[in-house]
Amino acid sequence: MFPPSQAQGANQAIEDAWLLTRALRHAAVEPALRGYEARRARRVRLVARLAASESTNRVPPSPLAALSRSLRPSLAGRLYTHLLYRYSSVLHDEQP
Repeated sequence: MFPPSQAQGANQAIEDAWLLTRALRHAAVEPALRGYEARRARRVRLVARLAASESTNRVPPSPLAALSRSLRPSLAGRLYTHLLYRYSSVLHDEQP
């Protein structure tokens, strides 16, 4: 089982490109870059904190492993979607 943030580097790069493209369409370059930076900083910090707190090569403690196995796939999917929503500028449809 992979931790949720393991693929977030690629996801964040795609979101950076998406938001930067939108920002540059509607403003002069310098203000667009400042706005882009301000919008992305909060979400990127969340992802970085999560990634720094994970131990990707360790077996989870028994109670945590048992809990993760006991979740219905539909519930696990909803929890993961909620987690991704916290990090996503695209899912929030942020405007530049």
